[in-house]
Amino acid sequence: MGNHDNNTGNFLTGVIIGSIVGAATALLMAPKSGRELRSDLSEQMDVLKDKSSGWKETVMEKSSDLTTTAVEKTNQLRQAAMDKGSNLADTVKEKAGQFRNTAKETTNTMAEAAKDGANQMQETAHRTVDLTAENAKGAADQAQTAANEASDEVAEKAEQLAEKVNKSMNP
Repeated sequence: MGNHDNNTGNFLTGVIIGSIVGAATALLMAPKSGRELRSDLSEQMDVLKDKSSGWKETVMEKSSDLTTTAVEKTNQLRQAAMDKGSNLADTVKEKAGQFRNTAKETTNTMAEAAKDGANQMQETAHRTVDLTAENAKGAADQAQTAANEASDEVAEKAEQLAEKVNKSMNP
């Protein structure tokens, strides 16, 4: 907008200078007496003063309009920037909350999985201990049975031997 104002100012300056030079040339080139020339120059100066006064008012109005427009646009841009910044802050807060919730859910899921794994390992250990205890009991029972059978066999053989010894001593 600054370039537009500068171009307008240059144009108006050119118009004013061109008018003055054109009027002065026209008056000086016309074949008139000194008194008539001074009178024409005076009239042209009055006309020029009136025109420049009108241009001054036009320039002031345009300048005021441009200033008002610039202030309005600046306020609009500032408000838009503030809105965007506020929206961005809200989005960041929302995404942070979502991330926090996701992290919490993941942590809870992992903790639950670890607990389930520990429970499964505990159950496996209990089953292994129970199975080992059953196998040990079975082996102990077999050993007891084998020992009882062996004891019975030894007792029977001892009785047979005792009978033989008694028969050989008591013919």
